Amino acid sequence: MHLHVPHPDRVAESTRTVREAFWLAAICFVAMYAFFMVIGSISPSAASVATLAAGVLLVAYIVHAYIASRRADSRDPRAIRARERRGF
Repeated sequence: MHLHVPHPDRVAESTRTVREAFWLAAICFVAMYAFFMVIGSISPSAASVATLAAGVLLVAYIVHAYIASRRADSRDPRAIRARERRGF
């Protein structure tokens, strides 16, 4: 029996898209919670579950952003190629 497995590059692209969508939704939820808390329609003590969820998502995003910034190469490859082409 032959099991068809999708190409690894396509799987990586789709999982990257899903991960980015999750982090976008998490930040949107935290921003929406903060907005409603600032205008006074949500009391943090009355909405303890939402407060806890927003706090957990905020901490998780901060950890994610820190790890992503440590892994990312901060140099733009186009600028490196242009500098090498000019001889600097």
